[in-house]
Amino acid sequence: MFQHVVVPVDDSEAAWRAVPIAARMAAAVDGALDVVTVVDRVEAIENERSSMRTELERLAPLPVDVHVDVLVHDSIASAIAGHVESRNGAIVVMSSHGHGRSASVLGSTTDDVLRELYGPVVVIGPHASDDSGALGGHYVVPLDGSDLAESILPIVSAWAVEFGGTPWLVEVIEPAAQTPSDMQDSAYVGRRAREMQRQSGHEVQYEAVHHKHPAETITDFADKQQASFVFATTHGRTGMARLRSGSVAADIVRRAGCPVVLHRPPHLVE
Repeated sequence: MFQHVVVPVDDSEAAWRAVPIAARMAAAVDGALDVVTVVDRVEAIENERSSMRTELERLAPLPVDVHVDVLVHDSIASAIAGHVESRNGAIVVMSSHGHGRSASVLGSTTDDVLRELYGPVVVIGPHASDDSGALGGHYVVPLDGSDLAESILPIVSAWAVEFGGTPWLVEVIEPAAQTPSDMQDSAYVGRRAREMQRQSGHEVQYEAVHHKHPAETITDFADKQQASFVFATTHGRTGMARLRSGSVAADIVRRAGCPVVLHRPPHLVE
């Protein structure tokens, strides 16, 4: 799994909301925590480092020691990816929204980081509670029958085995969809849950819900389950294709009261 947690930040309050959650994750695995920012000039390093230490003092105490790093690069996502790759067993935890002078770090650059890294990114949306992110608990996993959505299941299974969490596989079915009379609505997710439980040896729950708004349904279900995380796959596309195919994952991040573990399968790099 991971032994190193990396949090990219800028000078916005939204960016720093990810740090306490990441610190608890790092402490839970007896791991290390890096808080990093990216600048385009060497001359800016010391000023940024001082500002970061001030923010960390505001958040103190944290359950782990924090290493502060200022990276110099003209590509924010590439700098973050390079830092992560230099740390064995590292995972990125980042806010989805930033409003400071480097706001792109925490908005559209989330997509860029997903494309740069082989591995999931934990995204802290605007409604994620400050005490969320316990590694155990319930993991809500939206599925739609596609190979793309199911590509996150090995990650979910690995977290469940490592941290003792309970996955909930959830399918959102259009209200007008017709299920054959000899099948239950939950037949698909039930089958996948049984396969996953047999392979992992850990309990897996499932549910099928009729609703026309997938993201709203998933986040409401996660709230009711007091979920620790939602796990979702994103297409990692660009332009209008990203707006169409990635909108459900993005909407889940915007609505979720817990962190969202986003995964972009490597074969979808454009």
